[in-house]
Amino acid sequence: MKSVLFISGASANDALGAAGRAHRTLYEDLGYEFVEIDFASREASDTLNRALEKGGIEFAYSAMGMGSDIKATRTDGTEGNLWQIIGVPFLSLKGDSPAYFFDRHVMKSPWHASLYFYPEHLALRKRLPMTPALYGLVPVVPFDAVGLRDVDFGAKADGRLLYLKNGNDPERLVNAWRAAMPASTFVLLTEMAAELAAGVATESGYDIDAVVTEHFRSRGWDLSECLNLRLFFVAQLDDYLRRVKSVLVADAIADFPVVIQGLNWEHFDFSKRRATYVKGGDYTHSRQQIIEALGIIDMSPNTQLAPHDRPMRAMALYTLCLTNEQRFFSEHFLDAGQFSYRFDRDDLQARIADVLAHPARYVELGRAVGEQFQKTRRREDFAQFMLDTASHVRLACGARPPGLQDFFVWPPEFKGTA
Repeated sequence: MKSVLFISGASANDALGAAGRAHRTLYEDLGYEFVEIDFASREASDTLNRALEKGGIEFAYSAMGMGSDIKATRTDGTEGNLWQIIGVPFLSLKGDSPAYFFDRHVMKSPWHASLYFYPEHLALRKRLPMTPALYGLVPVVPFDAVGLRDVDFGAKADGRLLYLKNGNDPERLVNAWRAAMPASTFVLLTEMAAELAAGVATESGYDIDAVVTEHFRSRGWDLSECLNLRLFFVAQLDDYLRRVKSVLVADAIADFPVVIQGLNWEHFDFSKRRATYVKGGDYTHSRQQIIEALGIIDMSPNTQLAPHDRPMRAMALYTLCLTNEQRFFSEHFLDAGQFSYRFDRDDLQARIADVLAHPARYVELGRAVGEQFQKTRRREDFAQFMLDTASHVRLACGARPPGLQDFFVWPPEFKGTA
């Protein structure tokens, strides 16, 4: 039996590990053994070595390139990348902007592929220096799905609204900027931050790279070949805008009897507010929380062309998800206006108030949206996409397939530039 290797490690709320483990049955249903190699455990090296000795690895994958740079020694004593040496495709799933941890978006060899959850992130990656490898966009599918019979819709009407979101303080980030950089650079960065914050209810924050490059261009600088400065500004502003949005949402909903759960909310004053704050959280445990909830509240990571994982989970669990207005939802759901909000305090509060006043109606909306989503999206399409990607990588990196035309020279000598 061939195997699929999932590389995991420590992550906040075990989100990355749990998300990868949720794929296990998809591969097993297709006849593959699913092997997790958890580098947060002491047994990781032994588990990896056993898998390598057994062979038959269809591909390995991880979030954010974890494990993509494992070294190995060739028979001639030289060192190189493990996956390239053994000829196994390594697929890296990317849920964040390439501005963060950019080195993990630089493929180690053509045996590596970089797969993005958001079209915006793939578009930004293609504007930056590329390496010869395969890049792609992960299909949108139900995530962590259950059957309709597994959900007690009557009980959901008595459930709570959940905001399962780690927080962070935008002012603390600004203070870090002030202490870390020259005054002129700090002023430029804060000008852009203020512009993005002022346009939080618009589409200006969906292409922060364009905002950054235009600001520099208007002042006489071209960032095209100054990668470090460009990535620095994009990453800082992306983080800042996410912080602004998360606080805006928390502040708007805290006047209602909702649950706000996550880490890094120490900067937010919950006293004299009606919301219940629960510190921490666990990705696996949150599955049952969502099933039992009236609904969840979400915000996208400065994206609009594909849904965040929380809406995908909510729809797979037939649960209402209130999320910010995004093109993906408006283009695919006729009822999008009923579960979308603007990044505006009054608009969001009006939506929360309506949900709490008519819980049964919104439980049914969550169910209907989930059913519509799952009629056109299949969980197994994710696993098939991964298998197909590995197949393409193997063809691109392999020897000449037998039986091809004599006049077709393969492989070409030109490999592109690193």
